Amino acid sequence: MIKTKIITTDNLLELFQKNYVDLAKNQVGLDYFKQAKVRIFYRESEEKMLAGFCINSRAIYRTFLPLNAEQLQTLCQTHHFDKTPPHEISCLWIEPASRHSSWVIYFFLRMMIDMLKLRSAPLIFGTHGKNVNNYFAYPLPEVIFYDQLFVATKGGVCDFWIRKGSRMQILKGFVVLVVVRLLGGYRGLAKFRLRQEKDKSNS
Repeated sequence: MIKTKIITTDNLLELFQKNYVDLAKNQVGLDYFKQAKVRIFYRESEEKMLAGFCINSRAIYRTFLPLNAEQLQTLCQTHHFDKTPPHEISCLWIEPASRHSSWVIYFFLRMMIDMLKLRSAPLIFGTHGKNVNNYFAYPLPEVIFYDQLFVATKGGVCDFWIRKGSRMQILKGFVVLVVVRLLGGYRGLAKFRLRQEKDKSNS
């Protein structure tokens, strides 16, 4: 049985940090996790984490770290982030052995519920937003920024996206994920994703 909880203790946050860094090859300071809402998924004990994600609604946004001052100012003014601070979904990871498992639906259900409880504001996703798209099989967040930037936490130049979404998009995406996954299984979901990508490339 998959269990979930919000973690706050240093030892569990450090373990979450290690799991995320090992999988994403992306460095994150422990202070970031202490200010964010960190949710984990596990079976037998909290120490045996299978997946997790963070929701951050405070001033220190990891999503904006690679941007220079001019890029950040333009982005905030264009999307009114200076007036309505966004919620950041970050550090999302699922262990490789579980990525095709049916319980991943529960993972995104909990993420959706956590998002629906947030105050009304845009949701922003960093480069991992592409993974959210893939899991949901639905074009959730729109791309609002793309460039090849030096990402200090990865130690090199990377393709860097920022995506913006809404709680309604998350709700619609989850419905699509559940219906396709339950009716067609993982293979059906994979075919649905491929068809979405093909339609997108032809449009």
